[in-house]
Amino acid sequence: MARLRASSAVIEPVGADLVALAQAHALDVTVFPHSSLPPVFGGDSAPTVWIARATQGGPVVGFIATRSRDGALEIPGLAVDPAHRRSGLGRALVRAAVSSAFERWFERVELHVSTGNAAALALYLSEGFRQDRRVAGFYSAARFPDGGDAWVMIRDLD
Repeated sequence: MARLRASSAVIEPVGADLVALAQAHALDVTVFPHSSLPPVFGGDSAPTVWIARATQGGPVVGFIATRSRDGALEIPGLAVDPAHRRSGLGRALVRAAVSSAFERWFERVELHVSTGNAAALALYLSEGFRQDRRVAGFYSAARFPDGGDAWVMIRDLD
């Protein structure tokens, strides 16, 4: 499979496209040991899920899930199909979420990232996030390095 360039990808909110949402869930379970997508129904506010497709209407090759929490836009999950990593899709999805946060007047964007995920840390730092604090055992120690520790990453939007 040819690697997709972010400049040729379609980045869009999933909206009511249930097939795209199902594809995002399928990608989620291949990347994470537990679901990172927030529930679509119920809860305080419906999540916004942005997806990346190789072509308009094509299969989902990446997603970023967001939800409102305490004045922040929280990112509980970001995943890119392994065949399309290091192509700029993750960056494009982060930028879509941050742009949405600006438009919706959020104070900040927050997320957790494994302390052992150097590529993700570099991405978030280059996009203006800062390491706020380390959370011991946030992830499963059996599946993640550093005992499952995570950084809380914050991007202030002032």
